[in-house]
Amino acid sequence: MNHFRHSIKHFTLLLTVLLYFHNISKAQQPLKRGFDAHEYRSSLLINAQNIGPKTLMAAKVPTPNAKMEYRSKVSELNNRWDFWIDRRGVGIISIRGTINQQNSWLENFYAAMVPATGTICISNNITFKYKLAQDSNAYVHVGWLIGLASLADDIVAKIRTYHQKGLNDFIIIGHSQGGAIALLLRSYLHYLPQALASNIRIKTYASAAPKVGNINYAYDFDYITRGGWAYRIINPLDWVPQIPFTIEKISNISLPNPFANINSYTQKMPWIKRTYIRHIYHKMDRKTEKAQKYYTKILGIETAGMVTNFIPKYHSPKYASSFNYAPCGISIILHPTASYYKNFIPQRQATDGIFVNHRVFAYLYLLKQNYPEKE
Repeated sequence: MNHFRHSIKHFTLLLTVLLYFHNISKAQQPLKRGFDAHEYRSSLLINAQNIGPKTLMAAKVPTPNAKMEYRSKVSELNNRWDFWIDRRGVGIISIRGTINQQNSWLENFYAAMVPATGTICISNNITFKYKLAQDSNAYVHVGWLIGLASLADDIVAKIRTYHQKGLNDFIIIGHSQGGAIALLLRSYLHYLPQALASNIRIKTYASAAPKVGNINYAYDFDYITRGGWAYRIINPLDWVPQIPFTIEKISNISLPNPFANINSYTQKMPWIKRTYIRHIYHKMDRKTEKAQKYYTKILGIETAGMVTNFIPKYHSPKYASSFNYAPCGISIILHPTASYYKNFIPQRQATDGIFVNHRVFAYLYLLKQNYPEKE
């Protein structure tokens, strides 16, 4: 009998120890791969704190269950970020989106493409060196690159500081312009010359994010975040994720392809057929080339002049011969419901206008409709 009691006592002790270490393990790894609707909602509520208290109260947006540790200074183009820690001990890097200021909107319209690896001179004394992709044919949006440049060093320093304090898990959250910078930031962190600690885990939620780079950048981004670590959350009625305008030229298609050397490809065709195909081909090629150059001129060269009104010593980089924007990140579609059409849009249309489907409130509404929280 005593032997039995002794065995039970040892078994109970062993079970207690195993449960203890299991709970410690869970506590140390609160961040897991895969889309988590509750996690996205909690992160979006944190990101919404940049909107302004009066607007949040009017829209009855709940207060996040987290603590704000830090708020950055505002950059020349009105970029700002916050650092929060949620109840699980996850660090939340929250990047502000566009605000109703000319310089903030200018960052969006400055949409020419530049190489995803290089340097950009913000002033005579400040040069931002960056690598956002392995592929030399990867290009990104120059305006949001400036936004990244104004925040990156500060964010990296905070990640390193809080990692030394015991934080291993971080979420990057941004809505709209903030979502665009969140995507670029994730790439930047991956390719840091002095890599982050190997036990740091990062998940990215780019909410209502526009397209930030070309197809080569998108491929690279999806590869480095493979396995469920980066998401682009979309309301299909929202126009912002569809921009910037996109032009795919024949030269943007990967080699080898049947269009690269049309003369050689059509050489053995009958003269009339060969002449017609080459004529159509060159006409299409000229038109897309002309459109790309025009977009780069207006949204690059001319817009850069306006940027210098806010960053006087800014030096324009050499722009890429591309406007081939493509989305990146795993898409989570918040399908519009009958309730959304019937209740939300009519209520918000008067105040939100063309942004009725883009605001944080619309995404929170559709998230609840698409992913009902368990009671």
